[in-house]
Amino acid sequence: MASPFPAVVFDLDGTLVLTGTNRPAPGAVELVETLHARDVPLAVATSAPVALARRVLAGLGVLACFTEVVGRGADGVYAGKDAVVGEALLGLGITTAEPGTPMLGDSPADLDAAVAHGLVPVGVAWGGSRPDVLRAAGARAVLGHPDELWSLRAS
Repeated sequence: MASPFPAVVFDLDGTLVLTGTNRPAPGAVELVETLHARDVPLAVATSAPVALARRVLAGLGVLACFTEVVGRGADGVYAGKDAVVGEALLGLGITTAEPGTPMLGDSPADLDAAVAHGLVPVGVAWGGSRPDVLRAAGARAVLGHPDELWSLRAS
């Protein structure tokens, strides 16, 4: 079976996990596991410290599904979402995103970073921003549930 997406980049807080918690967003773990099983390269680009992000993903049982996890360094330095997404893409071996490569996020900053790197900006309605705010920020789609990502499948 062909890979449904060239790659997928996820934000962590408010996207893979419910805002301000380490509890998975309903359907997020299943989506990650299915994408991984279909050999879709996956990355996390977060403002959280990398060590914390890795612990959260391990607690969800999906750390091994991700090729790259990028965020705030051990020194506490955070270069901004644009830089973090760029680093995540480089970790996936991507210098120019293929058409149809989505980034899922819950904030306008996530969507801005996606656009800056040629990714499809996809908002998630279960995160920290309202759907209308995400649409105004340029979301090509706003998902009500992770399963809705399949409707954006690359052809």
